[in-house]
Formats: sequence, C-alpha cells, structure tokens
Amino acid sequence: MRKTILVGLEDLPYNDDALVWAAQAAAQRRAVLHLVHATGFPTLAVDLLYDDAIVQGGKTLLRTAAARVAEVAPGVEVTSTLDPRLPGAALSDLATGAEMLVIGTHRMGTLERVFAGSLSYQIAAGAPCPVVVVPRLPAPDASGVVVGADGSADSLDAVGLAAAEADWTGQPLHLLHAWQEPGIYASTDIYPIGIAESVRESERLVLAESAAGLAEKYPDLVVHEQLVHEQPATALLDLGANARLLVVGSRGRHGIARVLLGSVSHTVVLHAPCPVMITRHREHGTEEQHS
Repeated sequence: MRKTILVGLEDLPYNDDALVWAAQAAAQRRAVLHLVHATGFPTLAVDLLYDDAIVQGGKTLLRTAAARVAEVAPGVEVTSTLDPRLPGAALSDLATGAEMLVIGTHRMGTLERVFAGSLSYQIAAGAPCPVVVVPRLPAPDASGVVVGADGSADSLDAVGLAAAEADWTGQPLHLLHAWQEPGIYASTDIYPIGIAESVRESERLVLAESAAGLAEKYPDLVVHEQLVHEQPATALLDLGANARLLVVGSRGRHGIARVLLGSVSHTVVLHAPCPVMITRHREHGTEEQHS
C-alpha cells in the first residue's frame, strides 16, 4: 500500500507554501498526495443555491490546488476530498493511517498568537499522525533538521522522526538539549559548591542518551549535538531560524489533555520560523504526568 500525505487547504494565498511543501515531500517519498478542503458547512438543504456555491467553490479550490501540484511536483499522484465538516474534525479523522498531515497557518500578530490560538495548533494537538505546520517555505540557503531533546519519551519519538527525516532528505541533524537551573536555585545567585557543574554534567548525559543508536541506524547521517543553557523554546526557535525543518514532540494524553501540546511545542508552533513537524501522540499511563 502506497504512503499517503494529507494536506489541508483553506485558501491558496495562505496555503500555497504548505501545498508546495507537501507536494515536494510526496515526490521525495513517492507518496500519494491527498488534498482536503473542509467547508465547515454541512448541507442543510435549506438554501440550495448557497449550498451549491460552497460546494462549487470547494471543487474549484481543489482543482486549482491539483494544478499547482502538477506544476511544482510533476508525476505526483493527487487525490482529493471535499468534506462538509469543520477542518479540525475532518483532517484529524482523514489523517488516520497517513504518513503525515501538512497544514498552513495564517500570519498572526502578537495579540492573536496570545489570545486567539490557531487552527494549526488545534489540529497539531489532535491528529493521529505526524503533523507539519508550514508558516512559510524554508529559505533557499536553509539547511538542517533541528530537534529538541529533553530525555522524555515524547522527545525520543521526536528525535527518531527527525533523524529519519534528515536521513531521508540528506540534511544534517541538529540535536538540541536546552537546560536551565533547577527551580529551587533559579531565583538566587548563590549556588551550592559544585551544583552548576553537576547539573551541567547530568544534562550532557540526557543529550548523549537522546543521540544513542543514531549512528548505527543512520551511518551516513551527520549529527550535531548541542547543549545550551537557555529556555528550550527560545533555543529551538533561534537554532531553527535558518533550518529546513524543526521537529518537536507532542505531550498528548487522553481526554481534555489531548488538545495540549505542552508549552515548548505550543510556543514553537505559534512562532515557527520554518516548517515544524510535531510527532504523533504517545499513549501515556496514568502514572506518567507531564506539565
């Protein structure tokens, strides 16, 4: 069975970068590209002209998108779905079994980021497969796949996915672990003797354990391990400024927590300088709690 990459389309002025990224990814993987436009307007048979206009507009959008794919990635097989549901529900459902789901995002001002959230964030939190949020295409001179590692099961998933992506696309992998002092010392300039070096050494171990096994699995992959004393989201955004892809782990769980990515992933998605891949959700036991 051939791999499928799903791409959600709202309108092409905003979604063109996401469509191009998805088309190129499908070409690299010899995957089918499935275009989805969710209208959010179930047919009510109350105003047939209005319903028909929505349907025809959606079909036109999908035809235009298919033509764009043929232009940027000739030979990629394209299928499409016009779905009457809201985008979040439609894409999360249709993404089951897909290699990845690709979505664009509107450019938002600071207040919109803080208060409004974004559809891309909601979809990334709820999808059953890896999600790539494309705010813009990488710059022509962009290089590398950047991934954050903190030693958690979620970040190990992200490291594995990032390594596979870097190996697949021939890019170097930048494995980043950002650390800060334990909270008990954060508000003081006075540290017990040796505590700073002890903490730093334990963080080096986290980074080394996150990279364990990559050389054996991907012998041709160039891996750059980077340990930085910085807030994790800030460090990821800084390193990702000229990257081709940034990868972060989701911290999804059951129930209401399933719509949360975790503060680092949330910040990276909302302020992404390049395409961001969010790993699919792991199943967490009740004893495993993440903030």
